Amino acid sequence: MINQERIYRFSRFCLVGGTVAAVDFSSVWLLSHFLNPLVAVSVAYFVGVTCHFLLNKFWVFRCRRNDYIRQLMQYVTVVLSSWVVTIATVHFCLSSITHNILIAKLFAVPPATLVAFTLMQFFVFRNVQPSARKNQSPAKFDRIPDRTWD
Repeated sequence: MINQERIYRFSRFCLVGGTVAAVDFSSVWLLSHFLNPLVAVSVAYFVGVTCHFLLNKFWVFRCRRNDYIRQLMQYVTVVLSSWVVTIATVHFCLSSITHNILIAKLFAVPPATLVAFTLMQFFVFRNVQPSARKNQSPAKFDRIPDRTWD
């Protein structure tokens, strides 16, 4: 299950997370000079999520699936799942470990990151098998090698 490619992929995933955080905070800073603060945060969040999706799709997981709407819905599921893990971890930490919200949030980063990576790896950016042709036996597609499909 854990191999060298998954370790590299996880490293790229973490690098994307740091890059997107920089894009998000930079966008908030820049946009806050021109827009209402909540509008600036909202626009920056959308820019960050878009960058996160595209960088993960094309660089981290190198996914070539063409069903973008379905993939976006799956991505939203991952974001919500990661958010639930974050909220649960922060709540647990605030009620049992610390009263500092930043420390509690810091504790939430590793489990939320692992949940997001795992769901993206096996749910959102997984490889999709091509549909079987009508005149060929489906048995030919029982064991398709793990690779990206065009």
